Amino acid sequence: MKVFFIVKPLNDYALKQLYNSIEIKFDKKKDIVHILKTSKKEHAIDLTQKAIEEKADVVVACGGDGTVNEVARGLVKTEIPIAVVPVGSGNGIARHFKIPLGISNAIQLIKKKKITKMDVGMVNGHYFFGNMGCALESHFIHVYNKNGSHGIWAYIIAFFNAIISFKYQKIQIEYQKEIRQITPFVFLVSNTNQQGYNFSLTPQAMSNDGQIDLFWMEKSNLIKKIKFMIDTLIGRKLKSKDYNLIKLSTLKISLLDPGNFCVQIDGEYLPVTSRNLEVKVIPKKLNVIVP
Repeated sequence: MKVFFIVKPLNDYALKQLYNSIEIKFDKKKDIVHILKTSKKEHAIDLTQKAIEEKADVVVACGGDGTVNEVARGLVKTEIPIAVVPVGSGNGIARHFKIPLGISNAIQLIKKKKITKMDVGMVNGHYFFGNMGCALESHFIHVYNKNGSHGIWAYIIAFFNAIISFKYQKIQIEYQKEIRQITPFVFLVSNTNQQGYNFSLTPQAMSNDGQIDLFWMEKSNLIKKIKFMIDTLIGRKLKSKDYNLIKLSTLKISLLDPGNFCVQIDGEYLPVTSRNLEVKVIPKKLNVIVP
């Protein structure tokens, strides 16, 4: 088996764990293993293309959802499966598939090579595999990325900073022959039932049903915002007429207020100049190695 590991920057301890696990799990006589390290954002896209050209049997994304996105987008038009070693921050996509968070156990799955097919989301030509958003959650990602820190506390700090600086935008959404004008506090389109750290706004989302789950919460008062934040942080099931959750396969979003959209896909900020977003799902387009 020819396996390419595409590795985001890791600390020395995690990198040593990775190398040791690879050495233990793979047979030097039967397997060909390449370890390629990324040096900058989107470098994994080029490295994945290299793996495809060299006829990889499996490409492994070693990182979080952003790394998974960069690797997976190159594999969408191939039959080569992606495997995930979740060494990122939230690891929402890995958690959705119940991929072990331990490096050794995650690598063990590659040898078993059990494959499932995953739906792929697309917004204005950009692939997403976990989720995309264009309200508070995207402003949060923008703040988080700019801060440069990682981990759960960096998430929490960025979350509250985003709430303080968040500005509402009125949008029009079109889906299932329905047209609505809303001013959302939260607006998330998800292909998976996890957004990271076992946090979920779309717990019933399935990545192989040909649909994506849309969650939104309209502009609201401070008490309702605090209730929403508490509910989400402690993982309480969201039950309120203030929350909207529907399944769909296509969605159009138009910006009605001045300014630009703030969009995130798979935990990375996506600069967008268009005032219109077209979201759709491509059923069962990516092969994923799962438990």
